[in-house]
Amino acid sequence: MGTRSRAVLVGLGVFFVGVAALARFYAYPALAVAPAGQVAHTVSTGPDATIFSAADLKQKDHVDLEARRTVRGDVVAAEKISKALNRKVVVFDTAVVTDDSKNYHFPKGASKTAELPLSFVQERVVLDAKTGESVRWNPTGGDNSGEYITTTLDKADRLKPNPNSALFKGHEGLVLKFPFGTQKKSYTFWDTALRKAFPIDYKRVDHLDGLEVYVFEQVIPKQDLPLAKPLMVPGALVDDRSRPSVAVQRTYQNTRTLWIEPLTGAIIKGQEEQFATIAYKGDDKLTATKVTIAYDDATVHKNVKGAKENDIAEGGYQAKAAQLQAISVWIPLGSLILGPLLLGFVIVREVGPRVSR
Repeated sequence: MGTRSRAVLVGLGVFFVGVAALARFYAYPALAVAPAGQVAHTVSTGPDATIFSAADLKQKDHVDLEARRTVRGDVVAAEKISKALNRKVVVFDTAVVTDDSKNYHFPKGASKTAELPLSFVQERVVLDAKTGESVRWNPTGGDNSGEYITTTLDKADRLKPNPNSALFKGHEGLVLKFPFGTQKKSYTFWDTALRKAFPIDYKRVDHLDGLEVYVFEQVIPKQDLPLAKPLMVPGALVDDRSRPSVAVQRTYQNTRTLWIEPLTGAIIKGQEEQFATIAYKGDDKLTATKVTIAYDDATVHKNVKGAKENDIAEGGYQAKAAQLQAISVWIPLGSLILGPLLLGFVIVREVGPRVSR
């Protein structure tokens, strides 16, 4: 073998060994972080639901519900908080609007309370960019970058974390995604209604639109919902005609199922079997909510294959998972095989003839 050929093969061998190390220990960690500027929209449908109408003060059956979620990253806040905490975090503002009409839009006038949606929840969450775990961030001194939760559009109603509060101590557990490299094990996942995290258990492998996903299930037993103020209803509604108005309690239970793409930790599909009641003196009197609500087919397809909404690319986790798989496994493995093979070939060619002589 000529000197030039030998040098080229040795150089290529060292190059491929270096590529293996760079792909696994530099490129993959750099890619396996949640994008700070991510925007996502999901639509969930809940056909044939039962709800309690606060406007009509009566229970309604056979109602079709639609929940629209918007998630929007705050890049400026993420950079600021990452620097303050000396760790990579992302900040997301989320809003979920649930109503019995499709494509609901808030009324322009604040006084039009009859046109408000059946349910509205807005949150700001701070998450570890790699694990998806919530991070407590509640700055003082007029800094509004901290986490919060609210059920109105009025900023004055936003609840900020308070360790002594029964309403909101702060986010905990996983909230919007699972870790990169999700494992077949139990995690804890945030429940917005109860404002705390509960265990969520791995159940099985499934496929959605040709994409392999892990299925997790979270069973939340029946319990009282936290209330900022007493919930009052006419006594006649709860079989107490002796009093014009009585304080009642809302109960809640849920079975949440999530379909997770394991390499990215993305939620491809979500489903909830919610059952909430209005209880009086310990007895359930009315059904507040009874519904099985899940991502619609278009949302699932977008999450798997990708699509544009408002000219912004969303979803596409099948391709993103393939990229991470290539960077973390196939490129390092191929390079680690090819590099030593080239080096070994040079050694054999150089040493072999001398041994035979």
